[in-house]
Amino acid sequence: MNFLLNYECYESHPSNEWMVMIHGAGGSTRTWYKQIDSFKEHFNLLVVDLRDHGKSKLKGFIQNLEYSIHSIAEDVLRLLEHLKIEKCHFMGVSLGSVFVRAIEEMRPQAVRSVVLVGGIFKIDFKLNVLLKSGIALARVLPFHILYSILAHIILPKANHKDSRSVFMREAQKISQNEFLNWLRITKDINKNLKRMFTQKLDVPYLIVMGAEDHVFLKPAREFARKYTDVAIQVIEKCGHVCNIERAREFNHHVIGFLAEKFDTSSQKK
Repeated sequence: MNFLLNYECYESHPSNEWMVMIHGAGGSTRTWYKQIDSFKEHFNLLVVDLRDHGKSKLKGFIQNLEYSIHSIAEDVLRLLEHLKIEKCHFMGVSLGSVFVRAIEEMRPQAVRSVVLVGGIFKIDFKLNVLLKSGIALARVLPFHILYSILAHIILPKANHKDSRSVFMREAQKISQNEFLNWLRITKDINKNLKRMFTQKLDVPYLIVMGAEDHVFLKPAREFARKYTDVAIQVIEKCGHVCNIERAREFNHHVIGFLAEKFDTSSQKK
């Protein structure tokens, strides 16, 4: 493979457990800027720019590079191997939650716990039609217009502005071709999601959703009801990207959940 993922490491103490933070489509390491200071007190952090995002750009000319849920997850696994990180906590937001689930499938022994933020468990009919139409529309419209439409559908309210702005700003770093490649990942996504979420690992599992996430909240609740050992936290007056919109509350819930399951205190420092 002729490309490397850009990443940021915050290794606060050798004995701390690792947490990997995985953004969604159009995001970057900046997606987690409101988490870094709080979480690095409890974990060593690995924050990645996924392929084509942020500073992770293809190096050299690569033909026929596969774009799929599992190939993107494999990029992250290769990075873990490179850094010699064998087991860690995984936190993914939006489409990043799907890549975390793929990592569960591919390398279950690497997973210590799972936190899904604005988790995607099913795409509703309207959004699915828009995603499929986007492949054709992207040939005649600048992708930034399509991304703006998607962002406003998923994050429609005034109080969603900050998270919407972060994703739209970071998406400016993606080219038209890169956007098309990522859009193709969503082909038959419901079929893949149905298969991927038929089971879960026996590890601590937390879903954090915004109460105003009108697209993805209902399927997340259905998944949590199906598996009674899955914890779900719904944050009021908050949309899809709750780690940005209600960062303090989000950080409190996630760190508190993991502290109950593991010794993540900073006392060992």
